[in-house]
Amino acid sequence: MRRLTFEVTERAAPTAPERMDVALFVGFVRRRPGTSVPAALSRYLFEQGWMTAPTLRVDPNDPQAPLTDVPLPFESFAAFERIFDWRARAGTAPDEFTALGAAVQAFFVQGGRKCYVVRMADPLTSGAERATRLGRLNLLLPGSRVPAPPGMEHPASAVDRTTWHGAAHLFGLQDVCFLCLPDLPELVADAPEPLPIPRLPPAGATGFVECATHGAATGSEWKTPERAAPRCGLTAYLDWAAFLAVVAELLRDRRLRETHLVAALPLPSTSLVFDTSAGKRAATQDLGAFIHASGVLTPFQSAFIQLAYPWLRTASSEGLPERLAAPDGALTGVLARNALLRGTFRSALGLGLAEVREVFPIPTRLDQEPRDPGSPLRALGERVTLLGPTPRGMQVLSDVTSSQRVSHRQAPVSRLISSVLRAARQLGADLTFSPSNEDTWLALRYRMESVLGRFFAEGALRGATPREAFSVRCDRTTMTQDDLDNGRLIALVELAPAAAIERVQVLLSALEGDVSLQQEEAA
Repeated sequence: MRRLTFEVTERAAPTAPERMDVALFVGFVRRRPGTSVPAALSRYLFEQGWMTAPTLRVDPNDPQAPLTDVPLPFESFAAFERIFDWRARAGTAPDEFTALGAAVQAFFVQGGRKCYVVRMADPLTSGAERATRLGRLNLLLPGSRVPAPPGMEHPASAVDRTTWHGAAHLFGLQDVCFLCLPDLPELVADAPEPLPIPRLPPAGATGFVECATHGAATGSEWKTPERAAPRCGLTAYLDWAAFLAVVAELLRDRRLRETHLVAALPLPSTSLVFDTSAGKRAATQDLGAFIHASGVLTPFQSAFIQLAYPWLRTASSEGLPERLAAPDGALTGVLARNALLRGTFRSALGLGLAEVREVFPIPTRLDQEPRDPGSPLRALGERVTLLGPTPRGMQVLSDVTSSQRVSHRQAPVSRLISSVLRAARQLGADLTFSPSNEDTWLALRYRMESVLGRFFAEGALRGATPREAFSVRCDRTTMTQDDLDNGRLIALVELAPAAAIERVQVLLSALEGDVSLQQEEAA
């Protein structure tokens, strides 16, 4: 025997609907040429119906199929990298990274353990026209812009698999709770601005110098970026907000209420100014005030959308424009790690960011501290999850959603409601075809109380006793005769999250074998 050869055997990660840490990435990346589809992945695609009619999107006889518009499960970045060439764009240098690849890598670096990736096409070449880039929004979510691509004209439907394209694959991924669209800032951005003046090394005669201290600048700091990072003016921000409004409408579907979109807040253009009571002001100086004054968040503000800012410099961002990576992939990884180690209902505030060298721009006190209640402006951290430096290193500085309502703004509370709803789907599955009578109502109430009791034991709910922390009602006081005649089973759940709001009331409805969130109110 001359040698031993070890071959890595990939597995397709099994579906686990009870998990609250799985992410879905949708975007653009090149299929690595010359590599075959792993056997386990082919078996997964066949079992999921992507190799047979009517949703034949992968040729079972082609070992090098492009794997376009199908969800692929990964449990490591190495498995993703073996299939996709994320370090190259068409017609560019081989070390010009793609936003999707950098985001997936950041997800696993920060502690994520499983994600799905939907490749929609190859990345665009550098310098593509803005109209071309905006047209690609239809690939991320068909129907977000007009006209839609051929074959994607119909809106996504939970019961019609042929309409599942891009982000609409959420309908078939029961274990996904985070959605990321890493290419979005680049697609909506304005034409690239002129690059900053390059920083040159200090002049002087060559000679020996004192050894550098820890944290000193490295040689890469003097490199001049070849491309400017995507930045947005007012029109670009409005296009970005309009697209997120379409995504928010998708997430409001009763089958997707457990899914949260984690999106990067684009960098503002250096020339973007807005009016305040004190006169004109640059958005780069006070982005929170600009967002509030311009109403950029108004179209999509939602408890199911979490924005991340500022942008990051990491090892995987070296090949990106200005060496800046969008923060959505890293934040999603932190939230996944938080769900696995501490519980998704706990705040991510103060959690560390692995391998993040610096952030740009650095959040200021103006971004983090709440404004005077009488002020017409608001701090950025009130509606955007901030990342930044602390005496203990890079950490999450806030954990909030984009919701306008204060009671829905705390992201841990929103994730708690999502986990309760996901648990309700699981515990009521075997009662779907049971008669709607007192015995069924009692069984459902006992099961729901058992689940909420475990949340209480883990510290997710506030109160000295379970009775103070939650209550469940499922009887004729929660349903009308019309509900009973039409097969609707409604349970009223009240719970007190271990957060700064008083109490949340959730109305759950069981109809057609599904559980939906009919109403949510907070005191």
